[in-house]
Amino acid sequence: MTPLVLFFALAFLVSVDVRILAPVLPSISLSLGSTAGIVGLAMTTYALAYGTGQLVYGPLSDRLGRIAVVRAAGLGFSVCTVLSALTVTPRQFMLVRLLAGACAGAIIPLTLVYIGDTVAYARRQVVIGRFSMVTSAALAFSASVGGTVAYLVSWRVMLVGYGLLALVPVGLMWRLEAPRPTDASEGGGRFADFLSDRRAQFVYVAVFLEGFLLWGGVTYLGSFGTARYGFDQFSVGLLIALFGVGTMVGGSLMGHIRRRASENTLAAVGGTLMGTAFLSLVPRWPWAIFAAGMLLLGLGFVGLHTTLQLRGTEIGGAAARGKAFSLFAFHLFAGMSTGTAVLGRLVDTGLYEALFAIVGIGLIGVGLGTSLAPPRPVH
Repeated sequence: MTPLVLFFALAFLVSVDVRILAPVLPSISLSLGSTAGIVGLAMTTYALAYGTGQLVYGPLSDRLGRIAVVRAAGLGFSVCTVLSALTVTPRQFMLVRLLAGACAGAIIPLTLVYIGDTVAYARRQVVIGRFSMVTSAALAFSASVGGTVAYLVSWRVMLVGYGLLALVPVGLMWRLEAPRPTDASEGGGRFADFLSDRRAQFVYVAVFLEGFLLWGGVTYLGSFGTARYGFDQFSVGLLIALFGVGTMVGGSLMGHIRRRASENTLAAVGGTLMGTAFLSLVPRWPWAIFAAGMLLLGLGFVGLHTTLQLRGTEIGGAAARGKAFSLFAFHLFAGMSTGTAVLGRLVDTGLYEALFAIVGIGLIGVGLGTSLAPPRPVH
């Protein structure tokens, strides 16, 4: 297997892990003698460790190499996932999940950095689109597989099996050569250098706003579907899964699209499609519009987000690509977390229409702004 295939396989498993516990929280809380709310803090600690770890793994990979860092982090992720199944108290469970999140945080960003290292700029967005297809399929798969496996056996067996499964790509990675970067001693640049670079600033601000608006809106689609249409959780879940379907379709078509459209055009169209999807939820139209909007949202996400990822992989050049992209990932995570918290205030007062209007108009603006910015010179 090629290194990129192993990166993709491990990224798929990590993406599944991000949401695999959500449907089995009641079972875990019952087993540990606690409440779902307390055990749910394990997901919060996982997310915090996942997000803050970005700033460590990028610079580390510039010195030690992408493969060396990812396979070590993958091994830690596998071990911590198995240990999660052996915990007997909520505190133990939260601690081990925090460690699992810290290890998992290396995989997806460094896969994108590895793509930046090994794929020519002209083809890179096509490969990034395929990677988006893989991670979206994993997110769509995670909720169903978690609930099904835990129902048939138990959450402990699920985590043990899942942790052992992750050892397969990790073990194969240990058979690969992992040479240190030839220019590792140069040190690349400082975080301050990238944050003061005007082109880099634009990419970081754009991905922060995308995360703020998109995930600030997506987080509350479930409660919106229940409040407006009276859907149960299962039905809403199926509708929101169409977002993943749209992403997978867009990723699979990226090669054809990229031959006919520039990255600037993709960013503009992507932001417009995402914005239109949210704006279509403002009027009280039938639920079929909701479903169509989720498909549009996924298609638009591929267009805008892969353009931002493409430009993010060019910041810093080969010597400091990991460090520079760690700032990209951190800004995305910060935007997602902040957007969920800030826009949630509108949901608390029942102002879903205002929420989706803000998100829709904002995403159109991010897409158009990204399309007007000159692409970063290729290193």
